Amino acid sequence: MASEKIDALQNQILALSKEVAGDEENRTKLLGVAMMAVAVVETPLETIWRLIMSPHAPAALMTCIKMGLVNAIVDAKAPQTAEQLAKTTGADKLLIVRLMRPLLCLGVFEETGVQTYASTPISQLLTTPPLFGGYQFMFSAATASLAKMPNYLASTGFKHVNGAPGPFQYAHKDNPAAAHGFFPWIISDPAMLTNFNNFMSGQRMNRKDWYDFFPVDNILFNGASKDPESPLLLDIAGGEGHDTEAFRKRFPKQPGKVFLMDLPETIDNIKHLDPEVVRVKYNFFEPQPIKNARAYYFRSIFHDWPDSECIKILKNTASAMTPGYSKLLIFEWILPAKGVPMYPSLLDMNMMTLLNGMERTEEQWIALLGAAGFKVDKFWILKTDTEGLIEASLK
Repeated sequence: MASEKIDALQNQILALSKEVAGDEENRTKLLGVAMMAVAVVETPLETIWRLIMSPHAPAALMTCIKMGLVNAIVDAKAPQTAEQLAKTTGADKLLIVRLMRPLLCLGVFEETGVQTYASTPISQLLTTPPLFGGYQFMFSAATASLAKMPNYLASTGFKHVNGAPGPFQYAHKDNPAAAHGFFPWIISDPAMLTNFNNFMSGQRMNRKDWYDFFPVDNILFNGASKDPESPLLLDIAGGEGHDTEAFRKRFPKQPGKVFLMDLPETIDNIKHLDPEVVRVKYNFFEPQPIKNARAYYFRSIFHDWPDSECIKILKNTASAMTPGYSKLLIFEWILPAKGVPMYPSLLDMNMMTLLNGMERTEEQWIALLGAAGFKVDKFWILKTDTEGLIEASLK
């Protein structure tokens, strides 16, 4: 009887997955139900073993990326034998067979015959620049820091990470650039910097832009200067300008200039950007040079830094703002006081180990902004498993 019910449930799930394929809300709901079912059915022992063995498959995938195996399978457009792949990559055939085993179980590749492999939607999507670069960046930058985090925290007597030197410096102490922090380290490696910027653009995939749920017309454009030379929006530390360009394209007729501001190395690394976006080389630990803008916008910046450094950035920004006119807009995670979802929970660990930073709750945001002379006007939150927008102004 139980076996028949399980078979029926399997068929129902397969049918539902097709039914909700174009309905993101219900697809996400179905995924949540499936994950809850795993949590209920999986035994504690199975959960523990899954955690114990969790580093292995990511290491196998990173090895396959480095040897060129992932691209070789995806680009082939047809199943490839281990022998063919060995000739293409120069790797040993037996090594390829062993590395592929866990990746087949995860659906990264498909086993079409004995030692014969084809790509799947997962591996095909993985090779797009945002995800391919993101995987390489995260594995190279974060994995070493995460592995050394327990020893680092033990060496401090398990004190909270409030600044450098932190887990990243501890894990990369043999690299001179790392001694000065994550950003000097990544800037010293152009290939890794490109991976990082691709990763940042990949984080935006399938996520709503802030102006999709924030009333831009009422709060930002209404009352803004009509002078076409006036500063409308500054995207501070905006990387290669993904957000800036998208904003300008969404509102092409809105008067005022849109600026992308970042370090010289980042600005010089930009390959493509809408010419309507003004590029400015700027370090946010220095006074903000562009005064009286309508909006000073930061995305995924403050979680990179401990409170003391955030306050410096915020005060430099506040000095350029016009009371009653300028807005501070921060697009970041706003953690709930309880029941934090898995992704932002893991991201918080990532911030701690790479940058000595953290994700913050509403209470923590209010305290941080207040210490720099700001008041929170409103937290714009869609749901707990995606970023929100913090609207703030000068006290």
